[in-house]
Amino acid sequence: MAYALLQLNLSRPDVAALERAFATGRGLTPADARFVADDAFGILARDLSLDDALFLQQSLGAEGIEIEIVPDSDLPRLPDPKLFDFVEGAQDALTIYDPLERMTRIPWAAISVLAAGYDQRELKLEIVTGDAETRFQSNLDRLRFDRMPQYVDSAEPGNVGESFRRLVRDLASHCNPAGLNQAARVLAQRDLEGDVTGAITYPRPMAYTEELVWLMWKARAALGSTGT
Repeated sequence: MAYALLQLNLSRPDVAALERAFATGRGLTPADARFVADDAFGILARDLSLDDALFLQQSLGAEGIEIEIVPDSDLPRLPDPKLFDFVEGAQDALTIYDPLERMTRIPWAAISVLAAGYDQRELKLEIVTGDAETRFQSNLDRLRFDRMPQYVDSAEPGNVGESFRRLVRDLASHCNPAGLNQAARVLAQRDLEGDVTGAITYPRPMAYTEELVWLMWKARAALGSTGT
């Protein structure tokens, strides 16, 4: 069985600390430290033997980096995405419209993960419900802000980037305590100004995906702790 090392939070590990923890070459080497630090989006490593995973957990812990060991097979699997073009929010629920304008109504409390960000291919927006039950996905090119005029800046109606920010901010304000990925947290800030491209860009598509898996894993743990 293969095992993964999961962060307890999304803080970027210190490169020097990783180099010391990887000094023995058990599963990872000091040469891997900078890549692991730059690519730390919840999952530090995968496909490790249990012995190597336990050793790295101990050596990372000695450097103040706490991680959890999880069988690869226990990590949530991303559901196939269901595309959507626009949404309507109400006090108690969000209604999502697919490309054929078929409606899906979701109570705000059912949203477990809200993710956004540029994954080197497109600027995405994703909504996950429950324990990875359903995954709704859209992108900046697909979103129909003509059907969501409340997010359009009257002074700059063609500024779709600002419309995207407003949409993410509004969703985040309603679906608390859903898990937000790092880009969604940036976009949800009320006093956000200027170009935030760098802050919402992931170094590679897999980094975005791994963070989404990590958030789903955290959501699963929260659902389990509440007995739902």
